[in-house]
Amino acid sequence: KVTELSCDYFDSLKLPKRSLVNHFVKSARKNWSKKCITDSTGKCLNYGQTLVTAIALAERIDKLAKPKTKVGILLPPSAGGALANLGITISGAIAVNLNYTTGQDSRNFAIEQCKIKCIISSRTFLEKAGISGDLEGLVFLEDILARIDSKAKLNAYLKARFAPLCLLTKGKRRFGDDLATIIFSSGSSGRPKGVCLSHHNIISNIEALRVVIQLKPNDNFCGILPFFHSFGFNCGLWLPLISGVSVSYLTNPLDGPAVGKSVRRNSSTILFAPPTFFLNYIRRLKREDFVSLRLVAAGAEKLKKRLADKFEDKFEIRPLEGYGATELSPVVSLNIPDVESDGVYQVGTKTDSVGHPIPGVAVKVVDIETKDSMPVGAEGLLMVKGPNVMLGYLNMEKQTAEALEDGWYNTGDIGKIDADGFITITDRLSRFSKIGGEMVPHIVVEQAYLEGLDTHEQVIAVTSVPDPKKGEELVVLHLAQAGSAEQLHEIITKSELPNMWKPRRNNYIQLKSMPVLGSGKLDVIQLRKIALSAKSGFNV
Repeated sequence: KVTELSCDYFDSLKLPKRSLVNHFVKSARKNWSKKCITDSTGKCLNYGQTLVTAIALAERIDKLAKPKTKVGILLPPSAGGALANLGITISGAIAVNLNYTTGQDSRNFAIEQCKIKCIISSRTFLEKAGISGDLEGLVFLEDILARIDSKAKLNAYLKARFAPLCLLTKGKRRFGDDLATIIFSSGSSGRPKGVCLSHHNIISNIEALRVVIQLKPNDNFCGILPFFHSFGFNCGLWLPLISGVSVSYLTNPLDGPAVGKSVRRNSSTILFAPPTFFLNYIRRLKREDFVSLRLVAAGAEKLKKRLADKFEDKFEIRPLEGYGATELSPVVSLNIPDVESDGVYQVGTKTDSVGHPIPGVAVKVVDIETKDSMPVGAEGLLMVKGPNVMLGYLNMEKQTAEALEDGWYNTGDIGKIDADGFITITDRLSRFSKIGGEMVPHIVVEQAYLEGLDTHEQVIAVTSVPDPKKGEELVVLHLAQAGSAEQLHEIITKSELPNMWKPRRNNYIQLKSMPVLGSGKLDVIQLRKIALSAKSGFNV
């Protein structure tokens, strides 16, 4: 009840002018000459230059898109990617960062759902990413910037320096619940779901994070997370920029030497990353590469203790695990360093937990079927409430109603909360696996088998087990009537699914019957327990 009151407090801050634009302009004016953005191409901008360029860019975007329409961005974490997001937001349009690591079909679906008529990208990036440049409405950032003449630059400078905030936003009031961005995450049917996040969603999550990570004026973020993920959009883009600290972007987070070089050159102090990246850094970097880091936080997938131990042994700093979801803007909880003050020792981290909920976020555990609250320490379905809970799914009223219950978001994860308030995630009710940091929908993989078998009966089910290298790997449980493991493996091998989505040859288990709940639904928790019990038979 106390944490629910803290949710009410954050919601009381939802003022008409509580927008990302207002926060960024105030931050830039206060830190005018301070370093703001650098990237792996060598670009270096202070806050004043960033604001002036973003305003000039917004003037050009006004000619390409109307206010409140969606504008696509197809750029990596970089100065250009950040400026595109800033310019679009200042113009009054809504930035939609498109996933450049997925197939064109998924991008086209997102473009169609958002009715995007303008996409900002870069010729150099599209060529390196191997993406076709024949997208409808495609414009190049380098061309837009080249058209900004001296007069436009002077006008942008005067606005950045002296114009009232209402003029910068063209006199339009931005309410906290106004849409700020749409981020697409994997859907249960394999189709991406557009998660609608408001200005208040993102700002409140940032303010709560700042309470627990205590930013310092000389902090520098190592920005390796793509902006099409909510983790990167919040913690890699808006968190540093509205907090008055600098950020250094890299286009390829798997280029270990480049990451190490950037951290050294910029004396980076904060690194947010999925655990999969940590393996790369442990293998390819030296201890002195990360000597300046004071906070390393892991998200997007489970952080294994063994991996955390290896990272700490190598770099003398322990990565702390957090938890979140795109629908939650995204941070729900975070482990933080233990603190001792005036003889009082406060535990901020517990092994295998994902930490305490951040301020303004309430978490409860309920029975999977009855939704009754569970006692302390008991496992159940994790529900989250707070100002960070999304507005809803784009054009998906039914899915929104299923995910949101009286203000509580159904995470689809199984967990427990101990007497000290630490959250532990024990299983996943939602039918996904995170493999190499990417979401893999079990239902889509199952459908490939069923189509190959020409049946609609539940003769096959997909679950997952932990994998030390990729986070998780898929396991197939099947009935005798589905055929042999060899036949099933041949079906999936011939399918058009990405190789990462295809279970290994020896990851098949035959069952006498499929486990189901009292409601008749597939018991996905029992499926995973069966797979885990047979784990010794796999080469994991």
